[in-house]
Amino acid sequence: MYRQHEKIVRWLALTMVLSCLKLIMFVLDSNPQVFLGDSGTYLATAQAKLIPPDRSFVYGFLVRLLTRNSHSLHSVVAAQAFAGIATSLLVAYILIRFFNTRFVIAALAAIVLTLEPQQLLFERFVLTESFSTAAFALLVFLALEYLRGRRLWVLACMQVAGVILISLRMTFLPAVLITTILAPIIAFWRERKRGLWPVGVHLAISVVLFAGLHSGYKHWYGWLANQPPAYSYADGFFLIANVSTLVTPEDTDDAELRRVLSEPLKYATDFKGMNTRNAEMFTDGGLVPRIKDALKDDYRANIESKAIAVRVIYRHPVEFMRMAFETYAKFFSKEYMDVMLRDESGMSPIDPAVLAMLSRYQLDAHELPSMKTVTRKFYLAMRPYYTFLVHTPLVMLLCVITAGKRRTLLWFLLLIATVHTASVQIAGVEPSPRHLHAVAVLLVIAGGILVNRVWPGPHE
Repeated sequence: MYRQHEKIVRWLALTMVLSCLKLIMFVLDSNPQVFLGDSGTYLATAQAKLIPPDRSFVYGFLVRLLTRNSHSLHSVVAAQAFAGIATSLLVAYILIRFFNTRFVIAALAAIVLTLEPQQLLFERFVLTESFSTAAFALLVFLALEYLRGRRLWVLACMQVAGVILISLRMTFLPAVLITTILAPIIAFWRERKRGLWPVGVHLAISVVLFAGLHSGYKHWYGWLANQPPAYSYADGFFLIANVSTLVTPEDTDDAELRRVLSEPLKYATDFKGMNTRNAEMFTDGGLVPRIKDALKDDYRANIESKAIAVRVIYRHPVEFMRMAFETYAKFFSKEYMDVMLRDESGMSPIDPAVLAMLSRYQLDAHELPSMKTVTRKFYLAMRPYYTFLVHTPLVMLLCVITAGKRRTLLWFLLLIATVHTASVQIAGVEPSPRHLHAVAVLLVIAGGILVNRVWPGPHE
């Protein structure tokens, strides 16, 4: 009984410490922030129930719910700070429950994650990062719990967490898909000699749950958008912008699109230029706006763009991977990263339409991009950390190598870290630390495991 009481007190104390840290940071910097068109889209969903073709409508509904009574974005900042606390506590619990980490080390890991520069900065932004990172941590916890106990109800909860995660941010889809397939296989790997029946049943259930839940989500999205069911109505646009420098007229059978593709690119003429491929999607005269204008049907334009991009990737796989590698290499460019960090920390001019939406929350946002806030200065000062963050799979590999015999859970975390980091880099057009925001969860877990090995201390 005393032992149980001591554990409760410890967890309450840790929760209080994390809450105090968040409160201090809230007092020092409570300014809501926005990022280019992303935040504007979420605000449009919150205020007018606009269903965006390329971003999370679920997050927009959350913002609407959080601000319904307060009419202030400070409610969003506070809720995202709570999500950050939950994420940190969950990471501490993962370390203790699955990796026998000492409480003091798990607590320090939670504190480190609470004060992680991206956690602090993006809790203040009208962006999905805070809630999606919390959902990612929950998915990791449920997957580890399933691997440990192989209970079907945990597998079902894992799939629910997965569909919630992709409803907030589609970049997690590869990680959710690989978890769906590999979790049952890894769970029964040691018993493979006994037959395929157990793993087959669990794998079938996992796939059916994935298909059912994700189909339901896509139909919900389609119903709201008055479109056919889909994850996104702009995935083809993102993909063709990514490979725009490789596209030729031969990549389509459509005569009208052949004419569009035969014209020279307006922005992505130099791969090394800043944000050039992204401009082919979002800027007037870019490849995507020209495709839309030619077909006069955005849904069909997206489908055709996806087909063209897939054909390009099949035709030039080496060049496609080379572009991904060159994007990764930009993490090592101080000049390039300084510009990216300033952009992702909200220092770009705010569109007048977004300023008007922000004014409905009693927020005069004209000066937001130029504010030298505590969280922004901390974020900008930590540039070398983001280069380290993209190498999280290597840190997790070190955990696997030094783990001894019980490596099953670590192998799973290594796979998730590798798949998510690689998919973000391959699909991305810039070296974006913001898209690696949730990887910090895995990095802190790996760090806690390694510290516990070199500083084991007394058995708890």
